[in-house]
Amino acid sequence: CWLKSFSSRMKLGAFLLLVSLVTLSLKVQELQAAVRPLQLLGTCAELCSGDWDCGPGEQCVSTGCSNVCATS
Repeated sequence: CWLKSFSSRMKLGAFLLLVSLVTLSLKVQELQAAVRPLQLLGTCAELCSGDWDCGPGEQCVSTGCSNVCATS
């Protein structure tokens, strides 16, 4: 009799764990969707510090946020 009760509790526990994980997954997806537009703005990266860091026909130019090599 106690084995049947234990089995029922295990099934209930597994179900509650599954519901919790699905809920957590949905919350994480919501947060990722909220953060994603910020990533589209780009990041400031110093890709060059002078024309010598760029290839032939390129110059190191400022984007206002960073320096990048651009075709002159």
